[in-house]
Amino acid sequence: MKRSTKITTAVVVVAVAGLFAAAAPAVVSAAPAVFGVASWASERFAAEPSTAPTPAPEDPAQESLVSLGDGISVPAGGPGDCTTNAFINIGSDDGETMHAKLLGELVEMGESELASGPVTLDAAGEIFSYEVQAGDSLIAIGERFCVDYVTVGSFNHVRGFEPIAPGDVLYLRPDPTLPFVDIYSPYNAAPGSSTIPYYDGVAAFSTAVATADLGAARFLWQRLEKDMPPETAAVITQALSDDDLSLLRRMFP
Repeated sequence: MKRSTKITTAVVVVAVAGLFAAAAPAVVSAAPAVFGVASWASERFAAEPSTAPTPAPEDPAQESLVSLGDGISVPAGGPGDCTTNAFINIGSDDGETMHAKLLGELVEMGESELASGPVTLDAAGEIFSYEVQAGDSLIAIGERFCVDYVTVGSFNHVRGFEPIAPGDVLYLRPDPTLPFVDIYSPYNAAPGSSTIPYYDGVAAFSTAVATADLGAARFLWQRLEKDMPPETAAVITQALSDDDLSLLRRMFP
């Protein structure tokens, strides 16, 4: 390489190095500005401390449950002014015959505008049944006796949104040894089969029992018997044989 070429190259290298050296302070000096902007942004958009009060923990008494037995628990407190809430449990131990059982205690809270009917006591002096009056509400009846009104309706075959009527007797204390009649599902019904004939048959049988027409009840029973679990059918057959309207009315309220 010629001497002049070496000198020229050296000058270029020095010049380029000088440019980088000159630019370095600018880059370094810009760094504080960048970090300054970041610091300002973090302060500007930082979440402000919440001034909302911390929610108070829920009252444990409101969350507590009361066991009624048979695996049934209900919230502490009851309807209206009741301190407890009884429950009529309907189920089956063998997958066939159903029984109903009162869990908890019935409490007479006194008459109200929508539950002013008379009460019948059993031999032990305990609340047994209630006679519906005009204007009565099933909810108010449940509040009067501190019992879940939905289960009272189910136990007494209150159908869907069908209102209770004056003169109806609602049984509040089931006999756990007595079979419960399912008004919706016939025993051993074939899959996909209609349950309407069974439903209508039970309704007609209930009407016959309510009007003390045992002749009609026996006629209807000839068609209904096959749709009942064996234990239930045996009890009803015996009651018809004994003209036991009291028992039949408890099974077909």
